Amino acid sequence: MSEYELNRAIHHIYTDRELTKAFAAGDTAVLAGFDLTADERRALAERDFPALWALDAHPVLLFHLSAVLNPREWYLEHVVPKIKGVPNKYYDYYGAPG
Repeated sequence: MSEYELNRAIHHIYTDRELTKAFAAGDTAVLAGFDLTADERRALAERDFPALWALDAHPVLLFHLSAVLNPREWYLEHVVPKIKGVPNKYYDYYGAPG
């Protein structure tokens, strides 16, 4: 159930303009409406994208969240190198390129 909540939280944060603004400003109270584990809540609050990846956040949702918070290049520079080789069931399901 929690994995669903993690992905739901990410989706809501990047699709709701007010939530996006609040979260981007550091307001982690936006996470209160989601039934997240302590690890999920911490990873979101700290914007720890590699940790979110390892918690099986959907790759597309994770990229979209990053895109509303950072320039595209930030994700490529700061996240992609850290997630190489880290299992993610969605990424593995679709078949890792290579």
